[in-house]
Amino acid sequence: MCIIMCMRTNIELNDDLLTEAQKYSRAKTKRALVEEALALYVSVKQEHLRTETYKERLERLRNQVRSRRIRSDTRDILRKDRDSR
Repeated sequence: MCIIMCMRTNIELNDDLLTEAQKYSRAKTKRALVEEALALYVSVKQEHLRTETYKERLERLRNQVRSRRIRSDTRDILRKDRDSR
């Protein structure tokens, strides 16, 4: 069962901004346009949160890799290469 809460409100909107927004929307009413804008806002913010979480995980992984010595120091590699000639 899904309950949707609706909040009735009266707000003043910038007419120029509404007109500009309607150029990019198929919404036929101001209400539909505002609902579309709110839904888009929420989806963008949710995506941003997911991205930040991914960035944090990536940074943690990079730190873990840095703390482990996976291969020899670059100078050692160059020295071995030079000595092998």
